[in-house]
Amino acid sequence: MLGVLRILVPVDFSDRCLGMIPYVKEVARKYRSEIVLLHVVRPLYAIPETGVSAPAIVPVSRAMIADASERLDQFGGPDLDGFPVRRLVYEGSPEEQIVATAQTEDVQLVIMPTHGYGVFRRFLIGSVTSKVLHDVHCPVLTGAHSKEHSDTGRVKISNIACAIDLGPSSGDTLQWASRLASDFQSTLSVVHVISRLEPSLRVVFSSDLKEQMEAMVRSDIEKLQMTTAAKQVTICIQEGDVARAVSCHAKSVGADLVVIGRGIGGQAGRLRTNAYGIIQQSPCPVLSV
Repeated sequence: MLGVLRILVPVDFSDRCLGMIPYVKEVARKYRSEIVLLHVVRPLYAIPETGVSAPAIVPVSRAMIADASERLDQFGGPDLDGFPVRRLVYEGSPEEQIVATAQTEDVQLVIMPTHGYGVFRRFLIGSVTSKVLHDVHCPVLTGAHSKEHSDTGRVKISNIACAIDLGPSSGDTLQWASRLASDFQSTLSVVHVISRLEPSLRVVFSSDLKEQMEAMVRSDIEKLQMTTAAKQVTICIQEGDVARAVSCHAKSVGADLVVIGRGIGGQAGRLRTNAYGIIQQSPCPVLSV
């Protein structure tokens, strides 16, 4: 069983943040995790009327901290009753405080929405989430459309899709997905996306080049599956745009969760470069390992 002893949940009091609470509860219930709710109060900036001088930072008042603490005490309401919860209010840059708290509190998982707004911005990742995904070394669970699931009832994690690029971090990604599937007794499918070849290249090599490439990829995935002891895995090989293909696969199999790798520690594979696109387009929450 995975060791998720502590979950960090950044809170900005938005509906999208509240929409992630069912996932927080589901994971905390399974692993008996402690939930750490964190709200960061941004300092205010006073802009001089002349516009010549640099903006001055206005210190956060005790009243602002007290107000934030009171709101955080009420966040989640009775839905978090029965769970071990700690609430922290800090001052400063939200992204920097989240990254620092994840390290000092030794959390094993961060859960947060992507903070997209509107018809267009729903497909964007907010700067805070982007910073967290880039700098935090533990897995991060994000939901691009969490407002659509803002009721705080039970959610299910019965079908997991794991996207790998067969890069250096693919073993860790598949191992996380496999252990998660085992813990939740979920079905697990592995998807790998092959870039679409130009028609001219197909003619130069052979008419069955695609089949040959798929056979090689399938063999590599099966070897990785043996190395990570992943059991009962369905393998799917797609062709085309990575983010779109992974999203389509997740939708076609009815995935409740997509697991991807971020290539932490300089291991930048193709999937890492497409991580934001996958998170933006995925029909379900994405766990970035």
